[in-house]
Amino acid sequence: MAFTGRSIYIDAEWYIGGHIFLIGYAYSKYEFGQLYDGALTKEQFLKKLRNVKYIFFYGPDIGIIEKYFDIDLRNRYICVNLLRIFRKVLQLTSFKLAHVEQKFGIVRKQVEYKKNIFAIFNDWKKHDKRKRILKYNEEDVINLLRLWRKVRSRNKITNYYLIQNQLK
Repeated sequence: MAFTGRSIYIDAEWYIGGHIFLIGYAYSKYEFGQLYDGALTKEQFLKKLRNVKYIFFYGPDIGIIEKYFDIDLRNRYICVNLLRIFRKVLQLTSFKLAHVEQKFGIVRKQVEYKKNIFAIFNDWKKHDKRKRILKYNEEDVINLLRLWRKVRSRNKITNYYLIQNQLK
């Protein structure tokens, strides 16, 4: 079954407590971007969701975004937590995104924050280090898209399966 409707892949970075400082998004390997500083608004985020049917993410991002912007995404879109899907269909010892990437042969250029996620909070406040965080987040969202395509293809995952496993 072919996928109908546009998909978006999202990766959010936030401080402990849920204050988001960066949202990366991708529609494809070539169509992606990020919201931060003045562009990180509810209105700008909702613009990115125009014509979207599926929202793919990894972990708690949708809940954090819903709370941060005070919006309900689960009842407007098919929200799919790929961490949950990967746990069901892959037999791995770890489901950390970096480990899954490695198992599928996806190589990162920016690995610094995969080793110490807490450094991202401090580095974001340092404008000279933001470029690395932006690259890290961009790789997160693009790699999520690439991983999903590989996992979906190898496991023959259908739209019906996604709808049955969407976040409620």
